Amino acid sequence: MAEFIIGNSLRTLARKNRWLQRILWRLDFALVWCLVSLFRCLPVDLASRLGASVGRWVGPRMKRKHALYRENFAIAFPELNEVELDQLATDAWGQAGRVLAEYPHLTTLLEDEQRLQIDIAEPVVTYSDPSTPCVIVTAHQSNWEVIGTAMARMGIPNATLYSPPTNPYLDKLLADSRRALMCELLARDNSARLLMRALKQGRTAAMVMDRRVDEGDTVSFFGHQKMATTMPARLALKFKCDLVPVQVIRKKDASYRVIFHPPVKPRNPTADDGSQALDLTQQVHDQFESWIKASPQDWFCSKRIWAKGVTQPPEDAGVSTDVDSYAA
Repeated sequence: MAEFIIGNSLRTLARKNRWLQRILWRLDFALVWCLVSLFRCLPVDLASRLGASVGRWVGPRMKRKHALYRENFAIAFPELNEVELDQLATDAWGQAGRVLAEYPHLTTLLEDEQRLQIDIAEPVVTYSDPSTPCVIVTAHQSNWEVIGTAMARMGIPNATLYSPPTNPYLDKLLADSRRALMCELLARDNSARLLMRALKQGRTAAMVMDRRVDEGDTVSFFGHQKMATTMPARLALKFKCDLVPVQVIRKKDASYRVIFHPPVKPRNPTADDGSQALDLTQQVHDQFESWIKASPQDWFCSKRIWAKGVTQPPEDAGVSTDVDSYAA
């Protein structure tokens, strides 16, 4: 979510002026609160469709974020022309609008079995014994929040990593909607120890990990090198539990198919932990890439995915083996 919505053009000044920052935060909160309140009053499918219309209208007018959408899609899909990129970015904004509109209806998705199809490609012990944790990873695709709903229906207690909005008022608003997920929400920063504590207590750890991180390891993603976190893989190795990629597919409006894919395994189990973690992270990103290619308009890529200056596939798209040790 953008740091400022209504006052985005004033963001540089607002970062220096605390009072202006708070005023803009409150204006943004009022706007989003009104939208969420409207969506809450509507049937979930109608809310989802209206959210798509709002997203398609508002998104392209947020020029900086819209440019990032187009830049990411241009790198991932170099065969698209300018008109196609603009259309794809606009469609993606529509899907983002659906996610916002469905926040106040997460309880409906939890309680209405017809709206949530859960497919398990390969059973793991967590599904039959929720007290035995695993590590679940996914991408910002479709409505990733639905994975928490699926875990709640399966009775899996979990601690889910999330990125709090800069606006504290919006953070609280979204947290209230997420209560339906029946999970512990952990802010992204300094979360490693909290995730380890959750796993020790028998709760599954879940996180979205398709975006670029400032400090991480290098993986190949759409033929380009990207900085990615290996924390999920390292946690799975440390606690000897499964690392499970989970995919969300929107069937129609607010109806979903959630696929719990087979756990990824190290291709060389005799390698050191750092190499195994990087291998697992690469395998997960390979799956993300295939999901996104199948439905690119569902990818919420409003953040810069690759480093600045990436426009053409590198001559050597191999994976770096320089792995920093994970700070436990």
